[in-house]
Amino acid sequence: MKKYISISTIIMTILLTGFLAAGCGQSDAPREGGEHGDEHAHEEEHGHEDEGHIELTPEALETISLRTAAAEKRPVGGEIKTTAVIEPDKTRIAHVSPRIPGRVSTVNAFLGDKVTKGEVLAELDSIELGQAKAEYLKAKADLEVARANYSREERLYGREITSEKEFLDARGEFLRAEAALNTSRETLRLLGLSESDVKAISWTERKSPPSLFPLKAPFDGTIIEQHTVLGELVAPENNAYTIADLTHLWIQLDVYEKDLRHVGKGKPVDVMVDAYPGEKFTGEVTYVSDVLDESTRTARARVEIGNEDGRLKPGMFASALISIPGEGGEALTVPSSAVQQVRGKPTVFVRDGEGVFEAREITAGRDSGEYVEVLSGVSPGDVVVTEGGFYLKSLMLKDEMGEGHAH
Repeated sequence: MKKYISISTIIMTILLTGFLAAGCGQSDAPREGGEHGDEHAHEEEHGHEDEGHIELTPEALETISLRTAAAEKRPVGGEIKTTAVIEPDKTRIAHVSPRIPGRVSTVNAFLGDKVTKGEVLAELDSIELGQAKAEYLKAKADLEVARANYSREERLYGREITSEKEFLDARGEFLRAEAALNTSRETLRLLGLSESDVKAISWTERKSPPSLFPLKAPFDGTIIEQHTVLGELVAPENNAYTIADLTHLWIQLDVYEKDLRHVGKGKPVDVMVDAYPGEKFTGEVTYVSDVLDESTRTARARVEIGNEDGRLKPGMFASALISIPGEGGEALTVPSSAVQQVRGKPTVFVRDGEGVFEAREITAGRDSGEYVEVLSGVSPGDVVVTEGGFYLKSLMLKDEMGEGHAH
């Protein structure tokens, strides 16, 4: 039995979806001059649909802006597919550890936290640091005394009131005190204190005990490892934190010997992960090993990829796709915009006469983004809908729903 399609049906397709569901419980009993009468009354004005076909009147064609293109053979590039693994960028990862032993007194940052450069991750209580600060303050005080004594002896020697020996002794003491202070300052720098930290050291400074040592983030990033527990002793050889900048990642993949001529620095690579099916992340080859693995006959290649949204995670397994222009020969293709998903199957709408379109399931092959290779379902020269296919799909599915209610 043919079903008739009104122009109002076309316009209201999406809005009527919910209305149709609500109408499932209504009576199917025909009314005088009702549903079936309306269908026949509109037959000549709007057209009809056979199974798998949709026929539109000229009026309907004007309402729906349809565009078409012919299925034709085009050069299709080949491709290299390989497995890959996602890793942090090794140039943007840091292990944070103290330069002196100390017990953890405060923990401010934890696994998974995003931190900024200079942020205090934890504080260690270090006897060695306390002693180094005390020695620095003593050396600073000794220098002030030696400077004053040297200045006094210099004035007296100029007036010939004091001896040359006393003057030279004072000068020597001043130089030794100056050297001791410089040595003490450099020791503090080697222990990890910045110049501003050293300048802030004083006997009257009481913001924190002199033995406390801050562990700071070296750059903006995410904590991917944490080994700090309150009261635990942390030594220089221990890794307290590992911080990585995860806005930029490495994709490590293995390339077979026969494919190496197609893979070089700057080559774009599409990366797919199971977490986001059907989505591609594009990166660029930045390194190809000069040495092959003897057992697998593959060379390691590295792809760098941006990850500002943080969706890609280190440790994820991935698939990498490298296109090879012109290597795949010619293949029958249709524009990517022509392919609709109908009941989970790739489908195109083929023109089968003036205002008549047939829904055909196809077997899709390679997808360049602009064109899709068609392995079966259409023939060269078939005209497919490239714009407006969604409306045809909606009409077809709505009509099937209507048949379900009719039965």
